[in-house]
Amino acid sequence: MKSSQIDAYLEVITGAMFSGKTRELHRQYSVFKSCHFKVQVFKRDIDQRYSKDEIVTHDGLKFAKEDVFIAKTVDDIERQIKEDTDVIMIDEAQFYEPEIVKKVDEWVDNGKIVVLTLLPTDYRGETFGPAGDLLAHADKITQVFGRCLFLENGVYCHKPATKTYRKGDIKDIVVVGGAELYEGRCRKHHKIKDK
Repeated sequence: MKSSQIDAYLEVITGAMFSGKTRELHRQYSVFKSCHFKVQVFKRDIDQRYSKDEIVTHDGLKFAKEDVFIAKTVDDIERQIKEDTDVIMIDEAQFYEPEIVKKVDEWVDNGKIVVLTLLPTDYRGETFGPAGDLLAHADKITQVFGRCLFLENGVYCHKPATKTYRKGDIKDIVVVGGAELYEGRCRKHHKIKDK
């Protein structure tokens, strides 16, 4: 049985696309569940890459369906939070409106552990929505890295990828996709267009 006293905090798991953010969220989710914490995991309604109503990592790990909640707005998250929930997890928090920063602080102040994933920058290398403020408010930051997939003369760069590169010429900021649209890149190769 877990302690009745929970040390509330905000943890941000951050990194470029394909760095393992949702996998790290899943790892922590599994630990919380095995220690009998009550966990709710939220995902934005527009993220339907691998499932409409589940959260699935790029390599196929799934969160228990009964713990996953779909939310279009921060208010949707708040309406669905159960009073006895110990841990609130949010995947892809950069997709939410700026009010998420204030709400996350309120949830932590009310005794909840909040763990979220986010892309710190968009495909242009600019701060992605509320990502900068969420990072500034975090009690703990876990940064994960993929590897740069820039290919030249048949050889991949493979340096740590800190940026997300979008293939093609789509200019919209929010475009949900997987490997067909994005790849991790190091700083040097982030702005080089594929030939």
